[in-house]
Amino acid sequence: MPTGKAGKVLNKTVAIVVTYNRCELLRECINALRNSVIAVDVLVVDNASTDGTEEMLKAYPADSGVRYHRMEKNTGGAGGFSFGLKKAYGEGYDYFWLMDDDTMIYPDSLEKLMEAGKKLEDGYGFLSGLALWTDGTECTMNYHAIAADWNMEKKKLEEGILKVEAATFVSFFTRREVIASVGLPIKEYFIWGDDTEFTRRISRCYPCYLAVHSRVIHKMASNQASGDIADNIDTERIDRMFYSVRNDCCTHRRMGWKNFLRYTINTIHMLVHVLMRARQFKGRKAKVIIKGYFAGVMFRPGIEMVR
Repeated sequence: MPTGKAGKVLNKTVAIVVTYNRCELLRECINALRNSVIAVDVLVVDNASTDGTEEMLKAYPADSGVRYHRMEKNTGGAGGFSFGLKKAYGEGYDYFWLMDDDTMIYPDSLEKLMEAGKKLEDGYGFLSGLALWTDGTECTMNYHAIAADWNMEKKKLEEGILKVEAATFVSFFTRREVIASVGLPIKEYFIWGDDTEFTRRISRCYPCYLAVHSRVIHKMASNQASGDIADNIDTERIDRMFYSVRNDCCTHRRMGWKNFLRYTINTIHMLVHVLMRARQFKGRKAKVIIKGYFAGVMFRPGIEMVR
């Protein structure tokens, strides 16, 4: 990382990339970041990959702005982003750009985010880029929850700025002041739902926006969301959906009893849907839903603040 006197960072912005066993995608992601029109440092948080990721990153020169931290164990996306934000905040960065290792930016992606930030006079909690799939269509996994009062700011649509309440960690851009105020992502979420909880936590305190003109490619294997648990036949993925149910339950419970009641009703519908439609692993899927829901009722992880 380029530094000046007393180790002060010269670049104000750092891209935080969390990776796990996707060495070639990570290489492509980093090289795209190094071609950014606006220079950006890169902090790679590696969740204990075993595919040669560490060796690949050693090939980047010390002055490339690319740094690497290897976690002792796989902490999931939630643990990786929480650690990366904490570390980058402690190093004095002003802006943080979060993305998965399969996010491929355009040279002007960061420039467009910063242009939107200037138009908002830095009066935002987070900005989110528009994620497209490899064929140029919208990436179905990268949803945005439109803010209930977006209509009060519809004039901003002329500049490609839409007010939102939630987004994903694919081209997620935020400011130092925001992290100091709301804290870090909940690392105990491990995977799934950590970005929803974090972005909704921010949007309760600050106005947040989708910057449509800042685009990235989310290079997923297929343009599908997490999928219908009733149709899923990947047993490993079925078991991991425990985290999705548990985390979403926890998030909605914290949002108030009305949101929690709505989530409970949706969970019952999901359970009935599985029992009626699933052709394989019906009992296993039902058990994951029930176990995840009741775990979420009791799940009370703390929010870590930065110092």
